Amino acid sequence: MLLKTITHEDYIKCLFTNTEHLRKMSVIRSRQHNVYTEEINKVALSAEDDKRIIMEDGISTLAYGHYKNNTN
Repeated sequence: MLLKTITHEDYIKCLFTNTEHLRKMSVIRSRQHNVYTEEINKVALSAEDDKRIIMEDGISTLAYGHYKNNTN
């Protein structure tokens, strides 16, 4: 279901059910000097954090490249 707004319930649902929420976005693009608009679906909310590593306790995080991170 695509809507124009994101509610607090959407945040809670995303966090606890690990589901992504998509929203429509209009973009202006150009290819070979032809300008056009396009409507695309983008991930608006996601429980996954692609900037940090979530530790075993499920709460603590470390940045990628952190010296305590053993997966480097």
